[in-house]
Order: sequence, then C-alpha cells, then structure tokens
Amino acid sequence: MCRPAGCDIFAMPTSGITDVVLFVAGAAIGSFLNVVIYRLPEDKSLLSPPSHCQSCNTRLGFIDLIPVLSYLILRGRCRHCGAPFSPRYMLVEATAGGLAVAAWHLSGFAPYYAAGLFAACAALLVIFFVDLDHMIIPDECVVVVALFGLALDGYHLYVRGADWAIPFTQGIGSQQLIIYLPRSLVGLLVGGGLFLFIGWIFEVALKKPALGMGDVKLAAAMGAILGPGYSLLSYFLLAVLIGAVVAVLLMVLGLKRRGDYIPFGPMMALAAIVMLLYTEPITLWLMSWYGYPAG
Repeated sequence: MCRPAGCDIFAMPTSGITDVVLFVAGAAIGSFLNVVIYRLPEDKSLLSPPSHCQSCNTRLGFIDLIPVLSYLILRGRCRHCGAPFSPRYMLVEATAGGLAVAAWHLSGFAPYYAAGLFAACAALLVIFFVDLDHMIIPDECVVVVALFGLALDGYHLYVRGADWAIPFTQGIGSQQLIIYLPRSLVGLLVGGGLFLFIGWIFEVALKKPALGMGDVKLAAAMGAILGPGYSLLSYFLLAVLIGAVVAVLLMVLGLKRRGDYIPFGPMMALAAIVMLLYTEPITLWLMSWYGYPAG
C-alpha cells in the first residue's frame, strides 16, 4: 500500500493539541465500536435501545459514557447497581483513540487518507473482537476494508493513469495486445484465491476445515489494499507468525491444548492493522528473511 501521490497538497499542520483532539474523537468512535462489537453479531439495532447497563438495565448517562475516563472514574463498575464492566470497553476506546492519532501521523497529515485509513483500522478492530467472541467475521466490516482499498487505488489511477495499473500482455499474430487492470481488483482476486487454496491444503492435511469463508473474504479485502505483491505475501506471513506466537503462549499458559481450535480471524485482523500502518517497513523486514535486502 502506498500513501496517495501528491496528498501533501492536502496536508494540514499538526500539533499536540491536534493529537489530543484526534485521540478524544477516536476514543468516542471506539465507544460506538463497542456497541457494534456487541450488537452486530446478534443482528441487533446499533442505535436502539440506547446504551444501558446489562445487569440493571438502567440507561447510561453522560458521566457513564465518557470514553476511557468513565471506566477509570467509576472503577469499572455501574454507578447504579455496582455490577462490574469488562475492561475491554476501555481497551477498545483507548485503542481506537491511538489508531486515530497513528493514522493522522502516518498519512503525512493528509485528512482524507487519514480518515480512510482510520475507518479501515476501526473495521479491523471490530473484526478482531467479534471473531474472538463468535468465530465469525462480519461482512459489513470486510466491505469497509475493501472499499478503502478500492478508493485508494482509484485515486492512484486518477493521478498516475496507466502507469499505476498492472499490464497484461498477450501476443496475437504479430501484435502485442495489452490490457491494464486495477491493482486493487487483481489483489482482491489474488488474496481471496490464495487463502482459498491455503484453506484447501490445510483441510486435506488436517482432515477438517482450517479457514472459514470470512477469513477468505478478509484476505481478499486486504489484497485490494496491498495489491498482488510482496506486501500481500508479507501480510500472510505476519498473520501466521502472530498466530504461532499466540498459540504457543496459550498452550504454555494451559488455556489451550494441542489440537484445540484457535480462530485465525483475530490474527489476520491484528496483522492487517500493523500492515496498514507500517506497510513498507514490515514488508522489507519479512522479505529480508528470504534473502531480499532490508534497505
């Protein structure tokens, strides 16, 4: 993935105050993401009923809904009935705030690109927790990720034209015919196809399904962003690396045993966020393992 060429034209000045505002705004969006994580898998409305305590069913007021601070002020408990709240609520809010600041800085302070990058990361954050809880990857979140890739690719095509597209040539008689295809669409097909093939290999080897269609769709969406090259391969390698480390830790801690199923979607979502924020350094680092120069 590349930062849009010429986006410095739209760059805006930044400061510590800007970072604070972005963190607060991101954390507020994170508060809504908590609602999405809880209600979307159960096909409930995201707007109604308003936020309320799951224990006493009391509607939460302003003091209960201040991102991050409410959890700290109230010590993680409902101020009406004293029931404990999961620290995950604060974690999601703080992570979303951090992602908003990171997207701003890593975009080169280009507002449109930063907004799209944050939206994709927010969707991946939802995927991480929903798949962790329910072992499903919501199509709505995958669509957000894919749309970011298509929009980014469309911008590059508009600015660079055919130089940005992928050419395919075929000789017919004495002529060479060239067709130019968008990187996002080729990457989408390669990402989805690669994970379909990997899933089939593992299913044959293990005699049971290893990857779900949600994983395949997410891989396709990431292919739309990263394109059909080394960055997409690095994304897969990073997800496998994260999965291996997590699996070993869970077995060492006695939380999982050999042969137990561990959802791969959260690993893919975490790897995707890292790749979106640090595409080039992560790609160079992982490819250096295979003999490619790291610099």
